[in-house]
Amino acid sequence: MIEVYAPASIGNFAVGFDALGAAIAPIDGTLLGDVVRISASAETEFVCSGPYAHKLPQQAEQNLAFMCMAHFRATVAPDMPTARMELVKNLPIGSGLGSSACSVVAALAALNKFAGTELSEDALIELMADFEAKVSGARHYDNITPCLLGGLQLTGALIPGRSLTIPTPSNWYPVVAFPGFTLNTAQARTVLPQQMSLHHGIEFAQRLSAFCTLMHQQQHELAMELMIDTVAEPYRSELISGFSAAKKAVLELGAKAVSISGAGPTLFALCDNINDAKNCQQWLQQNYVNEQGFSHICQIDTAGTRVLNEGKE
Repeated sequence: MIEVYAPASIGNFAVGFDALGAAIAPIDGTLLGDVVRISASAETEFVCSGPYAHKLPQQAEQNLAFMCMAHFRATVAPDMPTARMELVKNLPIGSGLGSSACSVVAALAALNKFAGTELSEDALIELMADFEAKVSGARHYDNITPCLLGGLQLTGALIPGRSLTIPTPSNWYPVVAFPGFTLNTAQARTVLPQQMSLHHGIEFAQRLSAFCTLMHQQQHELAMELMIDTVAEPYRSELISGFSAAKKAVLELGAKAVSISGAGPTLFALCDNINDAKNCQQWLQQNYVNEQGFSHICQIDTAGTRVLNEGKE
């Protein structure tokens, strides 16, 4: 049996709309991401388990992970043995934590390992982006590449290899809080303006390029000061009940930057020490999250997608 884990991710990372993404790992060891298990079987089987399995389509043919398996066999590995695939769905859909990317990345990484096809990293990324587009409506890489590669990634169609790693310090603690209700990614895009003024375009380019340069220069405090989303947050925040009040509160508690993770509604607060992270997480758990939600103190997951088990039943 092949068992593969793919971590959750923070898309946009405030300053990099559609261009930055960071893989995250809770410091308490929680697997905040999806697991796919594949083993040889006499016939094709698909099972969906985990805390959010009931939120997915009941028909296997409508599940992204199953579609990945069917497409992979048809186009990449026609001689692959029939298999049983299990998707352990640990992330809520429509959370802003790269849920669809998790399913796609874990499934295709596991299939590549199971079939022994040894696809290149570039080929895997493009295949994964194909399926992410089925959900979001376009080929967005800012969840796919950090989920697969780990770390903070500058990513996009114009980026060589589709992704460049931005180094991050060990004392960064992103606190994520999923409030317990969901937003559809496609719907969250409809509130965004279709055009950007020349002034705002120049400002966005300056902010993102300066952030990336400062991170490479290890000027982290200056880089965090630039983590302001002027592209999506002003419009999407109105869709997220309690976001504005929560942002104000955790900034006062010591967070260095606060924004929406991906399309939302998950909020992320970036802290540079564990004490501030604990204070922010406690406030968010008590005031932003309902009984269906959760919050975690995380660090940047530098490992990305990895094999948990290989060859064990």
